[in-house]
Amino acid sequence: MTKKLLLFLMALCFCLLQTGIALAGVRIVIDKSTNQLHYYKDEILLKTFPVATGKSISLTPEGNFTIIRKVVNPYYCRNGGIPGGSPLNPLGARWMGLNIGGGGLYGIHGTNNPSSIGTYASAGCIRMFNQDACWLYDHTPVGTPVKIFRSSLAQVPAQPQPQPKLLPVTVLLSPYTIEVKEPAGTSQDGAPLLPLRMIFETLGYTIAWSDTNHNLVVTKGTERITVSTLSRQVTAGQITFSCPELKIVQGTTHAPLSFWQKTLPAWQISWDANQRQVTFSPKIALEQPNLLNTVALPSMLETSN
Repeated sequence: MTKKLLLFLMALCFCLLQTGIALAGVRIVIDKSTNQLHYYKDEILLKTFPVATGKSISLTPEGNFTIIRKVVNPYYCRNGGIPGGSPLNPLGARWMGLNIGGGGLYGIHGTNNPSSIGTYASAGCIRMFNQDACWLYDHTPVGTPVKIFRSSLAQVPAQPQPQPKLLPVTVLLSPYTIEVKEPAGTSQDGAPLLPLRMIFETLGYTIAWSDTNHNLVVTKGTERITVSTLSRQVTAGQITFSCPELKIVQGTTHAPLSFWQKTLPAWQISWDANQRQVTFSPKIALEQPNLLNTVALPSMLETSN
């Protein structure tokens, strides 16, 4: 009798759980042809997000699935393991596992490679910008149905073309010279992206990483620069600006010249495409008058005996 009652209560709880999910009226539709995720609530389309799907047409499975597992700052098991919250973690800030392989094989998740969003780049999972994955996580209960399909069955995802390696860049930061052997990319003006830690530490700044909000905090004396790796927002002193060209590669953040010009106003920063050189020059030194032109030097006769 007790066993039958226990089974009845378990079945009742399961039914109530499914009823709650049904009442929530949430469903997700992912179109591999457009690399878009559509979020519906009570059959009303509330949000559409860009995503990345499988490198080949067969990697991201198609069909009707269910979200059965949700994890904040998921642990990455491959490559020796990468802890959740690390900027090196390719799963980003959130994981929503599908009912394939127990919820840990295929899922909707964030990424540490935001430049891949909108492309065919994953090993089968659905990647999102971290801020989008966080929103979806907060608004999607366990049990939410997920449909993955292709709106154009004839369309085959184009394979991402390997990008040629950029030539090395020399950074002249008197009295130091820094060699960036493999730049992470270029900005729209063709200038290279420069690694934050390498430049700031050469200038005597201290860099700290905040696991709580995924921010880089750069300090030197009373100076403080905060870089959000999720929203790409930068606060330097009294100014706040957006820097969408920030790029994270293998846990290292790289920034365009516009970032350095705004965060380091005391420096004149220029790019020589022919020499492939970025020069940081102190503006104070540039503004000083030429002493040779303003001070009368004694002649040889005046100093001879």
